[in-house]
Amino acid sequence: MYSLSAKYKKIYTKIVVSGIVQGVGFRPFIYRIAQDFGVNGWVRNRGGSVEILLDSQDPKDFITAMVSLAPISARIDNVRTSVQECDESLNGFAIIESQKDALGLESKIPKDMAICPDCLKEMHDGRDRHYRYAFTTCTNCGPRYSIISSLPYDRKNTSMASFLMCEDCQNEYNDPSDRRFGAQPNSCLKCAIPMKFYTAGDVCENEPIQKCAQAILNGEIVAIKGVGGFALVCDGRNTSAVERLREKKHRPKKPFALMAKDLPMALEFVRLDDKEISALKSNAAPIVLAKKKYNPLLAPAIAPSLDTLGVILPYSGIHHLLFDWLDFPIVFTSANVSGEPIITSLFELNEKLGDVFTSVLDYEREILHPIDDSVMAMLGGEMGVIRLGRGLAPLDIELFDPNSTDSPANTNACVPDCAKQVDNAREKSKSALCVGMGAEQKSSLTYVKDNKYLISPFIGDLNNPASICRYEEIFELFSDLYALNPDVLIHDNHPNYHSSILSAKKSLQLPANRISIQHHRAHFCAVFAEAMLQDKAFTPQTKALGIIWDGTGLGDDGLIWGGEVFLGNLTTIERVGHFETLPLIGGEGAIKNIYKIGYGLALQYGLKGLIERFEEGLPKHESTLLKTMFEKNTNTISTTSVGRLFDGVASLCGLLGETTYEGEAGMILESLANTCDSQDCYSFEISNDVVIYAPMLLEIQKDILSDFCDGDQIAKKMPDKVDKNAMLAQNLATKRLIAKKFINTLAQIAFAWSEKYPEMPVIFSGGVFQNKLLCERVQRIFEKNGRKFYMHRLLPPNDACISFGQAVFAQYNAPKENNF
Repeated sequence: MYSLSAKYKKIYTKIVVSGIVQGVGFRPFIYRIAQDFGVNGWVRNRGGSVEILLDSQDPKDFITAMVSLAPISARIDNVRTSVQECDESLNGFAIIESQKDALGLESKIPKDMAICPDCLKEMHDGRDRHYRYAFTTCTNCGPRYSIISSLPYDRKNTSMASFLMCEDCQNEYNDPSDRRFGAQPNSCLKCAIPMKFYTAGDVCENEPIQKCAQAILNGEIVAIKGVGGFALVCDGRNTSAVERLREKKHRPKKPFALMAKDLPMALEFVRLDDKEISALKSNAAPIVLAKKKYNPLLAPAIAPSLDTLGVILPYSGIHHLLFDWLDFPIVFTSANVSGEPIITSLFELNEKLGDVFTSVLDYEREILHPIDDSVMAMLGGEMGVIRLGRGLAPLDIELFDPNSTDSPANTNACVPDCAKQVDNAREKSKSALCVGMGAEQKSSLTYVKDNKYLISPFIGDLNNPASICRYEEIFELFSDLYALNPDVLIHDNHPNYHSSILSAKKSLQLPANRISIQHHRAHFCAVFAEAMLQDKAFTPQTKALGIIWDGTGLGDDGLIWGGEVFLGNLTTIERVGHFETLPLIGGEGAIKNIYKIGYGLALQYGLKGLIERFEEGLPKHESTLLKTMFEKNTNTISTTSVGRLFDGVASLCGLLGETTYEGEAGMILESLANTCDSQDCYSFEISNDVVIYAPMLLEIQKDILSDFCDGDQIAKKMPDKVDKNAMLAQNLATKRLIAKKFINTLAQIAFAWSEKYPEMPVIFSGGVFQNKLLCERVQRIFEKNGRKFYMHRLLPPNDACISFGQAVFAQYNAPKENNF
């Protein structure tokens, strides 16, 4: 029993806990340990934190227990205590009504979590009222971010607000000893969220999941509403269905992910080590990119020409119930128009993809915030993120206060130094709220204040109205959730990026100041900040060598950069090297038509044997035009990009002439290289701080031409433009050797740069470092030679980390307040 009685003033301890402490069963957990300690008081949500009042003046043992025994999904970042006088006497301990306060970025937005083992068990227990109920959830699992409308995280502030709980659910919800106490999405079969299965001209509410499974068995393409949006699925064994999905979704080669019923089924199709299994089974439940096993049951069209496969396990009740009827894996891909955000409503699904699927499994709870599945892969010996999505985002990070000498907060640690945080708690000086606006591709947004960072989920490429609209929605969402108006917007220095244009627009509307940072320096800042999280000895003043390799980014000199080397820290970043330039004949169109990059390399470096083969395969008028543009430097862009070098080498090897998705050439080269044991490298030079790879290309030409006998004119057999570089086709063993030696060479180039700066730790960022084999080679060389190196672990190395890097740059270079 809890009561307040007016007697005399008493001294109490107030504890404020920040971190991931809402939507994870934290208040009932506090209630239980308060009972164990026999203390009086209360606990409540306040803003985005949890506030506790205790009638104890020495709370250290209580705080130690709180930190060490916290719920598995919770994360305590900060504990602040203060002494408070009260006219009331507290009898008993209670969970009291939440209080809505102005929020700071220390208030975390809870993430969507995979269904937990307890709920899964109840869902398959015929005696339980959650039996076969797809939306079974508790405080340890279920949707969070995707259904929240405002903070604090209470049911009335979610898309569950319109669903009334039955008496049993309400009793659980109100019982502090129950794991469903305060579980905002709580419901059961008695107060169920309606679900329907739609087919042509029919709507089925009876056993909709069973009907959905039957449609998949029949070879149909089905749209299924998940946690963050709709997915398109079909039988992973059915070649006809997979090829039909490719045709209808206009996705000729980009790999699909595969959902397996459980880990044993997944292991039939991919090789997984312990770290990959741990990620796969985590409550974030990401797609994990793993080595493919040969299995004749799988449709070859799932991941053509690749030796990797993205696998995911069921993470919602719907998925688990679906696999009660299926004993085979299903193709699992986001329902979206290529390049656009994932679709969340039945209306939009029918409008945009109505010709792709034959049936739909839908439910009535609204998805307020679309979010794609996260993607992870083993990068340099540890799991890294390729796409920051469901389960991992919104991501919050706290770094050094640039005006403090205190140790950094480590957001990966569940157990902070309580005594230090309690004894040394202090108010920090007010600083500007800054927003990193991201890049053009793989856009994201990052809010930062007092070095507390909030990073949005993956948004997508800002080359279409739907993605731009979603980008602006997230900008408004974060501003509204925290009731904060940004003071400073940090954007890329490319004036034509939509993120830069939107920055200019927002700066006038708010108003806010604007600053810019060069694209690859933002990459540098992003991975530098991650190195600070990974190593306490790595400080904002640490001088590091940054190897930043990607596909594109406007450089200081107006050229397209992408093979950069920087030296510096968070306040001074100097470009100290780069790759020599290669030509993009025809401009940016060469990024898709990569035979133009291959031809340009052949022309630039006088690769006569390969020039002849290109010119034999190309129509005379086209080869003449391309050669003229190259010689006169008209409609030709110069770039230092390593991503484009991958494209050029793939073209020279005869692997493909046009790309159908970003990174295709690099992924195919990696897959070929993985089947070759060679440790050899090609020749290169670093002269005047420029990587000279002409020797490498001459040796690649030698390897290519050595595979032909008697001047075989394969080029004359070219069927069409897409296969223009078929004239370069040679046997598979040679292609594998070239691919492996090329990737070995890139790793050796990275190490050669490190040898020029032997005392410096080395940091790596950029989309090129999504290449698993390259990261593995870098890891081996650097570890063998005892060199410290750091790669991304929390954020993707691609342009999705740019907004974070921009925000870091602003925090460590901007004055206090907003005097910009």
